[in-house]
Amino acid sequence: MTEKVFENTVIGSGSTIEEDVSLGFKVNEKCGPTIIGENCFLRKGTLIYGDVKIGDYFQSQHYVVIRARVKLGDYCSILNHSTIEGIVRAGDGVRIMSNVYIPSRTWIGDNVFIGPGTTFTNGKYPFRGYPDDYPTIGATVEDDVVIGGGVTIMPWITIGEGSFIAGGAVVTKDIPAKSLVVGVPGKIYPLPPKLDVPNNKKYTLSKYELWHPDLEYPGDNDWPENWSEKF
Repeated sequence: MTEKVFENTVIGSGSTIEEDVSLGFKVNEKCGPTIIGENCFLRKGTLIYGDVKIGDYFQSQHYVVIRARVKLGDYCSILNHSTIEGIVRAGDGVRIMSNVYIPSRTWIGDNVFIGPGTTFTNGKYPFRGYPDDYPTIGATVEDDVVIGGGVTIMPWITIGEGSFIAGGAVVTKDIPAKSLVVGVPGKIYPLPPKLDVPNNKKYTLSKYELWHPDLEYPGDNDWPENWSEKF
């Protein structure tokens, strides 16, 4: 771990920053500081611009990029090779898996899960017409939403509280609260009773994600018993 002093950065107590992390990057001389909360853990390759506010117990895995004007709540985690463009808000307990892209002007509520390989968009008709005709507006994701792997979220839409977006779906329109969305384009169904519960805060508000060094290493205990080959 490094004792490097980062310019344009405020780091809360108890936080760990690995080697080759870049914080407080000034995209412009007017760019404010990066503010990192307490007890955070940033893995090698993380790049965070200035003018970013991150709460306590944040965890980034390798090669995460967070650009300016992003605000994250407490207990958020972002996994490998995910990118958050500028002007994004995410609440408490947001879990973003690997290879996720979140563009500018996207709002994410509390206790939200975003599966690997999910892509959000914010341009209705990129490079067609004028900005006043088609403003750049990302999605709004309300509280307790689950978004499966490989999902595409189109711009200008709202995903209602408690909804569940199945893996591989393409979401093209507003989703009412407590809906199940399946397919391409996504079809809306009532949320089944087994999914009609809030996201489990044991996981969304956990102080640690799977690869945190303070967790007990499971060793052979995590190898499935029904596999024919042993580790």
